[in-house]
Amino acid sequence: MKRKAKVLMTAAIVILIVFGTIFLITQGEKQEVKNLVITYNELLRKAHAEMKPVHVRKLTSDWQYKKIDSYIALNMKNRRLIRGELKEMQFEDISVEKDTATVITKERWIWEYIDPVSKNAISETFDDLNGNTYHLKKIKGHWVIDDLVSRVIEKGEE
Repeated sequence: MKRKAKVLMTAAIVILIVFGTIFLITQGEKQEVKNLVITYNELLRKAHAEMKPVHVRKLTSDWQYKKIDSYIALNMKNRRLIRGELKEMQFEDISVEKDTATVITKERWIWEYIDPVSKNAISETFDDLNGNTYHLKKIKGHWVIDDLVSRVIEKGEE
């Protein structure tokens, strides 16, 4: 009887260790994708301000990079840049499964269009609360943002 108790206790300990290890790995992956989203937003702001989408190149898939590059090109064609500041970011949900992840945030951005030469504002200042869903994938062991779906939840006044 004592032998069975030892075997059961050993099995329980092994199971706890396995599940604990899985939990820690998952939490590490969640923190990694969360950090990527934070860094992406910092560099996206810089990419728009400097008209250089290359700032986000290493953080995005080809698809997402082309979307950003096209939007910056459109703004340049329209003789405007975006100057913005991320005021607040709340992480609503982070899920990771194998080589894909989804991050859902609420973000408050204060932004305006500016003239690319004078750097003076050419629009009103916008204060938008956005609901964003980031779709990430792991490519060669490296997380990248593959797509971003954004919707304005609330328009404020600056």
